[in-house]
Amino acid sequence: MKHITLYTVLLLCLTAGSCKKFLDVTPKGKVLPTTVADYEMFMNDILQADAAYIQAEFMTDDIHYSDEQIRSSANSRSTKSYLWLKETMLLTEDDGEWSRIYSNIYYCNLVLDKIKDAPGQAEDRERNIAEAKIQRAYNYFHLANLFGKEYNAATAATDLAVPLLLVPDLEAKTKRATVKEVYEQVMKDLSEALASPSLPDLGRNYVHPGKAAATALLARVRLYMGDYAGAKDAAEKALAFNSTLLDHNTFSFVNPARPYSGVNNKPLPENNPENLFSKTNSSNGIFTRFMINPELLGILGEQDLRYVYTFTRIPRSAVTPVSPFPDYFQSAVNFSIGVPEMMLIKAEALARDNKKDDAVALLNTLRQKRFKPADYAPLASATADEALALVLRERRLELMYHGLRLFDLKRLNNDPRFKKDLQRQHNSQTYTLPAGSPNYLVEIAPKIMQINPDILPNPRN
Repeated sequence: MKHITLYTVLLLCLTAGSCKKFLDVTPKGKVLPTTVADYEMFMNDILQADAAYIQAEFMTDDIHYSDEQIRSSANSRSTKSYLWLKETMLLTEDDGEWSRIYSNIYYCNLVLDKIKDAPGQAEDRERNIAEAKIQRAYNYFHLANLFGKEYNAATAATDLAVPLLLVPDLEAKTKRATVKEVYEQVMKDLSEALASPSLPDLGRNYVHPGKAAATALLARVRLYMGDYAGAKDAAEKALAFNSTLLDHNTFSFVNPARPYSGVNNKPLPENNPENLFSKTNSSNGIFTRFMINPELLGILGEQDLRYVYTFTRIPRSAVTPVSPFPDYFQSAVNFSIGVPEMMLIKAEALARDNKKDDAVALLNTLRQKRFKPADYAPLASATADEALALVLRERRLELMYHGLRLFDLKRLNNDPRFKKDLQRQHNSQTYTLPAGSPNYLVEIAPKIMQINPDILPNPRN
């Protein structure tokens, strides 16, 4: 037990900017945790609700930079990620995303290791154990998909993912676990959490997940494993907890002439009624000043309310537009797992099971909330393949900037029908990311591997 407080403060101060914020919320530096209530403070921290990754969004086909925007931030990691450069970080640079995610995992491990012997109410103890397992599962699943290959049953036992730390040891040095090992741990944590009678159906607030969150995460995990029947089953169970769809027709601009002024009735990410597992994002500040990818614009169209309340041709402070494509003007992305994602997972499973009409019906239910009545037109498909293509198209639009597009590109590149080579232009030079390229995997910071040589790098082209 000794030095827990010191280690807590030290680790958080090492993660970019999080020490003060963490201590402002839960002053754990003032006490040595001994009781269940003490350890619950770790699970109360708002950082547990943080989906602490954003760099993957810059690698996708959903954003577009002008040459000038790239030149103005040529040395930033986001620009290097956007161009899929071989080296995105210097030897001296920290990876704040890696550190923040592992910081959250550390506290989950600490709670799981120590709370079982701490005095306190048994029901509170078991609830905190279940919450810690859900949060740990969330973080490891996303780490595996950022730094490891997409799940492939034939190669998952040898494909490298990330170090799998299950004890609160700040000095542990371990090698990368395989994709199979990480997914197995994620499934184990979720299974055990869902089996806990002390875990409520819905979390007490957006920081505390309940069975709805665990079930929704399970649906996401099974989808990426290619277990479509299991994903559909979990998605249906998640929708039984909450099936609320937010009608975008209720939105309006605070000032239509200045979209950047805000949108009325659009909830903050953590308060969105569609949420099943709420996840904010602490990196909103760097996810600004870009344009919609022109290909995505052609698919989305300008009547879709997801376009209307996300992009604009009206500049922030100029008489005429300065960008060739509409600018992104939102200030907060929503990385939560929500009702629309569950509907899309179910629809994808139905389409893959040749139930095309049922799949498309789900899409139409969703889309009715995303268009003005005069602009809405129902979708239809003649074949299951057409239905699947419509589902994947709608998935891209609905989950735009939700932290999943890179993961989807990786998994769909294994299907000849949907594999895609990405391409950018900058200063008359063409940059490409071919389907299956190792550069789909986020680079592990050289500094991390210097500290622990047992962590092998991802190959880079």
